[in-house]
Amino acid sequence: METKTLVTTLAAILAAKTGWAWQPTGPDYTESQVGIFYGSIEPSPDRAIGITAYSATDRIDDGLAIRRVQLRFRGAPGSKTDADEMEDVAFNVLHGLLRVAGLSSITRESNAPLPADESGRLARTASYQIIIEI
Repeated sequence: METKTLVTTLAAILAAKTGWAWQPTGPDYTESQVGIFYGSIEPSPDRAIGITAYSATDRIDDGLAIRRVQLRFRGAPGSKTDADEMEDVAFNVLHGLLRVAGLSSITRESNAPLPADESGRLARTASYQIIIEI
């Protein structure tokens, strides 16, 4: 599976299961939406998730491809819990997901808090391992 397909598939799954917005061709996100981005998070909306692929291993001997992706969550300004809560929602959707949209399995490997940005929006990351049959 190509990297672009993997990232867009994850974005579509999250949007479908959470009500978050995945609008890769527009229109612009509104401030009331949680925007999902391919790669880095744009300045708006405040509440957002960026999905980035960062590692790949193809195991030809057993026909599996192992991909790793990082989700970065940015919460509402001034909220100490919003990024954590969004990460919990994503975990409940993705972790343990089996045989969906060409993905064999998804497992969270780690998560960590990040400091607030200049607008007071706390963030955190979560890294997932995804197994794909090749």
